[in-house]
Amino acid sequence: MSIELLDVILPETVDLNIADINDKDTLFAYLTSMLGKTGRITSEQEFMKSLYEREDMGSTYMGNEIAIPHGKSSSVSSATVVFARSIDGFTYVSGGEEGLVKIIFMLAIPGDTEASEYLKVLASLARLLMYESFTEALLKAQNYQDVITAISEAEQEHFEK
Repeated sequence: MSIELLDVILPETVDLNIADINDKDTLFAYLTSMLGKTGRITSEQEFMKSLYEREDMGSTYMGNEIAIPHGKSSSVSSATVVFARSIDGFTYVSGGEEGLVKIIFMLAIPGDTEASEYLKVLASLARLLMYESFTEALLKAQNYQDVITAISEAEQEHFEK
């Protein structure tokens, strides 16, 4: 089964103003609780554990005010992406790296997903985030539909040529 980015971002997994979050631990707890409300994870605690296990492997800070934390866990019933934006940004520390973060995509991947599928989604997202026009569209987004439009247009512009 192929995981497509546009299919796994839900209206309830988008928050365009995470104003009261100023560190990674608070971010992880908040985004995991958003995910928990969707019913797509069976245990917030188990999923949080998978996020920190992944953090132990290396940085999820991507530079350019972007972080892509992700976890693969049997507590995830259906692949889901949470998108959050911090207007002012905050310092994100991961794997010995740190920097200001404003754009966060958190991936929740079911434990039985093939590594190649999971990495394909991660790679396509990371590639999109290299384009300044895409990150600018995300920073300007006013609602869920704006985020979906930004992803769709960036995928068409950069991947379907």
